[in-house]
Amino acid sequence: TTFENKILKYCQRAYHACSPEDWPNPVPDNLTGIFEDLKKMPQGSSEYTRIERWVGYLVTDSELPRSLSNQLKEWCQQNIEGYSELLREVDNKPKSTNSYLMVVVQASNQNLVSNPNKEEQYFVDAWFRQNDSVIDCDSLSNPGSFPETVTADQIPQILQLFLDVSTKYSWRNLTIELFLPLALMNQAVDTWEIDDEFGFPTPIGCHYQVLVRSAERLLQTYSRHKGCWQQKWDFFQQLSQGSACNAFVSGDGQDLKVLFVQLSKNNIIGLKLVKAPLQVGKGSVFAVILKAAIPVALWLRQNLSNNCQKEVDGLLNCCCVHELPEVVKNKRLDHFPTAPDTHIGQHLSLLWEDPKRLPPSIEYSM
Repeated sequence: TTFENKILKYCQRAYHACSPEDWPNPVPDNLTGIFEDLKKMPQGSSEYTRIERWVGYLVTDSELPRSLSNQLKEWCQQNIEGYSELLREVDNKPKSTNSYLMVVVQASNQNLVSNPNKEEQYFVDAWFRQNDSVIDCDSLSNPGSFPETVTADQIPQILQLFLDVSTKYSWRNLTIELFLPLALMNQAVDTWEIDDEFGFPTPIGCHYQVLVRSAERLLQTYSRHKGCWQQKWDFFQQLSQGSACNAFVSGDGQDLKVLFVQLSKNNIIGLKLVKAPLQVGKGSVFAVILKAAIPVALWLRQNLSNNCQKEVDGLLNCCCVHELPEVVKNKRLDHFPTAPDTHIGQHLSLLWEDPKRLPPSIEYSM
């Protein structure tokens, strides 16, 4: 039932919160699995058992129904020695600040030969990464709950499913990274809406940092560009506040060959576009970004009547470069109430390619 599913979600969140950082097992999808794992987890330095700590996290979950929370508190007071101290320990545990939902979209190419007129189909897979210090990701893909391949229009619904599944984890700040094929790079992913039982749909870009990444960078053939990509990312990390704009090149109206030469320079790490890209897919400006191994790009998906150059440069100059995803998120939120097509926040895409943060490799049967 829905109630039982919600309770399981709270139990999974508590499990996730009390797991050791290097715990290799994914979050179980039933209570039996949770209890079995809790018994196997090493004790660590705490004087409380893992099960006691798990109960501590469960009882302090603010979303837990009050009646259940009160019953649990009563049980804890009677059965856990030093219960108030346990609550302090649970409350003081440093929480991971950034978690990641990584969604990979790959073209299936299955129908192109037999039926060239059929709409393109895509594989969609997702992983949850608890924080920057964790190497392993938990797979969220569940082929049984949706079709093996979907159309581009169905991807937002799949993302909603993955977001629902990821609530079993305990996180404070969630970043959504969408690895898209070249043909979909200009999709307005941050405007996809979360529709829930409250009847007030809102764009995901108002709630989370939503970053675009390239699915082609996950291909084996791209490994030849990995060294240059890493080099540019390292240089990017060293930029001081206010200097980011100098490391970005404008691609507006540029010949793509000339642009490639500019982007290939060692001190250039980013591309900015104030005019909407003329084309997407192979041979487009997004292909140039790939070939030059550029890790960051900021562009408008639509041409706006007002002059946006100043505003885009302002975004790059107003913050330390690593804060750019948060600055872009705030810009999207600020412009949520305004009329469509009047502000950059409604049409702003951010490519953000951290070479160390990648999902596991996937083998598809094409």
